[in-house]
Amino acid sequence: MSSALETLGIPCWHSFHLLTTHFGDNEMWQDAIDRKFFGKGEPFGREEFDQLLHSFGAVSSDTPAIAFADDLIAAYPEAKVVLVERDIDKWYESYMHAIIGNMFNPFATLVYHLDRAYIHPIGKVQKSVVAGWAGIRSRRDAELKARDKYRQHYAMVRRLTPPERLLEFKLEDGWDPLCKFLGKEVPKSEFPRLNEKSWFDEKSSLLLREGLRKGLVKVVPWAVALAGMLLAWFKYLR
Repeated sequence: MSSALETLGIPCWHSFHLLTTHFGDNEMWQDAIDRKFFGKGEPFGREEFDQLLHSFGAVSSDTPAIAFADDLIAAYPEAKVVLVERDIDKWYESYMHAIIGNMFNPFATLVYHLDRAYIHPIGKVQKSVVAGWAGIRSRRDAELKARDKYRQHYAMVRRLTPPERLLEFKLEDGWDPLCKFLGKEVPKSEFPRLNEKSWFDEKSSLLLREGLRKGLVKVVPWAVALAGMLLAWFKYLR
């Protein structure tokens, strides 16, 4: 969906942007999460969202943005909302693989603790938003709660959005209803159908390997120094 909006000339924020080096944006998402779900200040309003979303003209409703759908609808009363309907079982499979699978993967958890500069802030955003928004703190929690949260989210968007601002859309509908709703000309190119799973897997694997390398660069010298101190201590005792 974000690719379709980009094709129409509407820059769209997507969770992929968390994987960039815009550390200030990631810190601000964390601040928004802490405020809304953990009582660490007043929730974000339009001024804060303007700063957070800066050059983007749309925001894709995936994590962490999905947790702020109600706030965004209230902050931008003139905005149009495209509610993309998906088969719930296919969504669940994708969510468990891309988000939950990485979040509670032992290797990802190791890198999360080793690379405090890059991987840790990204992981913290994901962990805290699913905990605060959906009450998910383990894979088992996700298995029990994810589908219900999906249904609740769709019901909430329908309840809060005036009918004239809401388009219920399926990707197979193609360009016509989307362009009519947004007041855009229909592109000559086909409606984009990207393999986000493949892209996400490749990007996640690359980032985790790089995070592990950076983490080990910092940890190994300390480990070697500690081992040397212990060896010297044992020799002294002998």
